[in-house]
Amino acid sequence: MVNKRIPNLFIVGSMKSGTTSLHNYLDTHPNIFMSQKPKETQYFVEELNWSKGEDWYLSLFDAAGSNVTIIGESSTDYTKLPLYQGVVQRIADFNPEARIIYIMRDPVERSISNYWWQVQYSAEGRDLLTVMKKVKDITDISYYAMQIKPYIETFGREQVMALTLEELKTAPIKTLKNLFDWLGVDSSFVPPSLEERYNVSPKAVPTVRGSRIISQLRGTPVWDWLKQSIPQSTKQKLMKILSRPVDRDESYVEATIEYLRPIQQKQTEELCQLLGRDFPEWKTLYGTKSFSQI
Repeated sequence: MVNKRIPNLFIVGSMKSGTTSLHNYLDTHPNIFMSQKPKETQYFVEELNWSKGEDWYLSLFDAAGSNVTIIGESSTDYTKLPLYQGVVQRIADFNPEARIIYIMRDPVERSISNYWWQVQYSAEGRDLLTVMKKVKDITDISYYAMQIKPYIETFGREQVMALTLEELKTAPIKTLKNLFDWLGVDSSFVPPSLEERYNVSPKAVPTVRGSRIISQLRGTPVWDWLKQSIPQSTKQKLMKILSRPVDRDESYVEATIEYLRPIQQKQTEELCQLLGRDFPEWKTLYGTKSFSQI
């Protein structure tokens, strides 16, 4: 590992909040190198890629040129407490001087978008409201104060940048200029692909045949056995074979919003106190506009 350059920037989440777009915008800057294959290294999650070792991890950044001062990666699994523990300390032990970016989105909209991701990639077959009530992992990801507080406590507020997808969408040049200033790179640079959006949820979601039955197994010993026994490549092949595109069922959206609002408004109050700012751009959360699926 002699002369290896180590990452000093981590986009840690949150999932379904524009991390892919932000990652790609940063990667276009001549002084920034962001991991590409894979984009989400998931290295600092013990249950995922930690066992691959530091040599494997550092090899992902070998292509960074001599003009690069910021080397980064994006892994939304880094803000999935309490599902994945110990991530913050592993990153701090690896590089205590690292910068941390946490991009957030209206928590109600993010949670609903996360549900459709589960439908598409995890064979979720239950309705939206049922999943919001039963699958705590989804709503925990939208509990932004819980997710970002350990990073602030470990790295210090000056090394943590919190921003929102809504800011990035409505004022991309200003938002990125501030971000580039904070990173110490040329802030006059404007990414050439600002109009392009990445990893957008489709209107017709691939749904796995039999997913309702599959969903009933979640959390059971049978489910745990299947997860451990079936190789990931086999799972992906089965998902592809059994999937068919289905228009999103919007039947439970309004009821789900009404269920989530009081919970996530309270959690956002905690976030406001932690960061010293408000989030008027989260209009679905506060009921200042009708919900529009993104």
